[in-house]
Amino acid sequence: MQEQTLIFPTSRAIRHELLSFEKSTTFLQKYITISEFIERSCIVEGFKKIDNDTRVLLLLEASDFKEFENLQIERNFFTFTQNSSYIFSLFTELSGEKVELDDLELADTYGDYEEHITILKALYTRYEKLCLEKKIFDPIFLPKWYEFNIEYIKSLGEIKLIVEGYLTAFEIEILQRCSEVAELTLEMTTTKFNQKVRERFESLGFSLKSGYRYLLDFNKREIVSQEKMTDNTNIECFGFSEQILQAAFVKQKVYEYIQSGLACEDIVVILPNESFASALKLYDSETNFNFAMGEGFSRTEAYMHLNAVCEYIENPTVQNGARLQRYGSSFYELLSPLYYADMKEVDLKELIEKYMDCLHVSSHKKVIEEELYSFTKLKHLYDELNLKSTLHLFMQRLVQRSIDDVRGGKITVMGVLESRYVDYEGVIIVDFNDSNVPKRSEKDLFLNSDIRAHANLPTQNDRENLQKHYYSLLINRAKHVSISYVASTSAMPSRFLTQLGIQPKEAENEAAFAAILHKSVPQEKKELDEEIVREYDFSKVRLSATSLKTFLECRRRYYYRHIMHLAKHELPQDFPTENQIGLDLHEALKNVYMKRSVYTDKRELQSAIFKELERISGSSSLEHYQLKLWNKKLSSFVENEMQRFEQGYEVNDCEKSLTCSFAGMELTGQIDRMDIKDERLFVLDYKSGKYPAYTTRTLEKATDFQLEFYYLLASTVKKVGGCGYYDLNSGKIVDETLLEEKLELLQRHLKEMLEQKSFSFDKTEDENKCKYCEFVYLCGRG
Repeated sequence: MQEQTLIFPTSRAIRHELLSFEKSTTFLQKYITISEFIERSCIVEGFKKIDNDTRVLLLLEASDFKEFENLQIERNFFTFTQNSSYIFSLFTELSGEKVELDDLELADTYGDYEEHITILKALYTRYEKLCLEKKIFDPIFLPKWYEFNIEYIKSLGEIKLIVEGYLTAFEIEILQRCSEVAELTLEMTTTKFNQKVRERFESLGFSLKSGYRYLLDFNKREIVSQEKMTDNTNIECFGFSEQILQAAFVKQKVYEYIQSGLACEDIVVILPNESFASALKLYDSETNFNFAMGEGFSRTEAYMHLNAVCEYIENPTVQNGARLQRYGSSFYELLSPLYYADMKEVDLKELIEKYMDCLHVSSHKKVIEEELYSFTKLKHLYDELNLKSTLHLFMQRLVQRSIDDVRGGKITVMGVLESRYVDYEGVIIVDFNDSNVPKRSEKDLFLNSDIRAHANLPTQNDRENLQKHYYSLLINRAKHVSISYVASTSAMPSRFLTQLGIQPKEAENEAAFAAILHKSVPQEKKELDEEIVREYDFSKVRLSATSLKTFLECRRRYYYRHIMHLAKHELPQDFPTENQIGLDLHEALKNVYMKRSVYTDKRELQSAIFKELERISGSSSLEHYQLKLWNKKLSSFVENEMQRFEQGYEVNDCEKSLTCSFAGMELTGQIDRMDIKDERLFVLDYKSGKYPAYTTRTLEKATDFQLEFYYLLASTVKKVGGCGYYDLNSGKIVDETLLEEKLELLQRHLKEMLEQKSFSFDKTEDENKCKYCEFVYLCGRG
């Protein structure tokens, strides 16, 4: 029996095929990918295959002629690296389709690209000459330089090629030569989207219809068998207002598929936009998924540590400092004095090796070692730069790398290209939006679609149809298909849905999907959702106006803050918050009036306030700017102060902490300011923002008793003549007009609180109060 070799479109397709024989005792056939097959079928004697860095370097050298600048591509190596991919992409297409640049000139009927084509011809010729001189072959020259490896083809026995996508003119040439020395059959499935491939096969003598699986005898140019394919109708498609809700959609569908009897290995999640992998990974608490695209190296601790060091050296802000603190400062101390030094003074290899000593994950070290090995070969290019620029270039290379996903989930997450010729029973596709499906190509930089069509090169439409073909095969081979997309003002479902005959609809209950993402561990959720009833004795509590306000507004918040003592996690801020500016104003006014209780000169008071604000503002330029604005705003305040001092008021005390007993409870507070006149105190509470204003109609709902606390506290010092809010914006004092009524209401509240010894710490019914609460997610209201 003659051996048979199967040629598959991808390595994943081979692995999937081998898994089907896992429990079989039969001899396995040979398996190989189409790219490996082409590479081994073609020999370029005496030449070594080019590596990526050398490829870019030689093309850069070849581009050293005056006309090249008209392509608007910068010749700086590290910029050129990014843009050279467009040039190589075009050369690869021309090579694959066996189209010469001269043919493009003929196709450019109107001469729109005449100058571009002339420059590209010169570039191609110069590049080819350099490769020949150095005995290096680039795959773009393979169709011109190769010798056919007959002995290798004979060693394969019978050959069966799985055609899942597009075959180039060069690939067909190789197949024709193979058929001269070996038995060759092709298996392919047609759809209405791979018309271009069917036309190519028609020129070879095969008449193929859409919607069939064919087995073709390439030697005899005959159809061996054909099987009519049926369209999958078990497809559902939903739109979501937010992209992140699709992560919940995926989890829900995985659960439903498994409940219906599908094995995890038979389910796949397809990401047209692979950046969504990070969101899906974030919510994969059960570790169900394995990600075929791996994890971007930029998300690893190894990269983020190095990036944090560089960012802090360049911009030593509070946030950057906090970021660096997470990783430690040992490498910062080493790098900081060298950061702006010339590369001639720095040993990059030694420096990066010292950095790797800080790392703990071997796979991260391996990536950095590999990139460092390649990068040091470019030393002659970065020798003229400083270390800062060189490190950024090195980090750009790291960003392009990924590391394998080793979490071991059984459900694979991949892009559509990876799914070729791999059958899955359950298929979930997210981000099925017009911007993603089909993906727009950037390959038409130098040519338009008309020239491509005349030159028999794939057009934008051909590439999009090829993607549609892949999706169509994936969907129709499955038993269950679930599709989601984002429906918003800036995103619309893919028009390809209409071509597939799929009717999209909006998700009915987005809140239920959001709950999937935000549900906690079951026992924690039970504890947080249940009624919290605790014994609590307010007679043993020293109560402030703020803690009372918290209790009256939301008992659950009081429970977390004052009984559980859960503190709000404050993130380091580079820019001052409104609250910080308010504290600065309080501090400045306190310092001004602790030095002098009365001012008679307006300019002197204004100057004293300005100096204090200048001193307090610190290093933040924004804080300095905002306090300068406040210094101007305070002109009305200064005017009012002059009038008060003329009327006989003096500042008695500032930021005074006091305690007192009232209604059987101990109260505490820190009074912003107490003025004195005629042996009576006048209590003032500075406000740089809003302040509460109650009427007789809204009094019963009052929760803010700040002035009442101040009144009671100040009464322990002297008789209080009045109290009010000092509005720093307007410079006016707003007196508390309902003092007696609010004191009576406060007394009632305190009496009720003292009488009770057990409380139900319920969540507030007014969910508007949850908006800025630090416990909003803990309560499940985020």
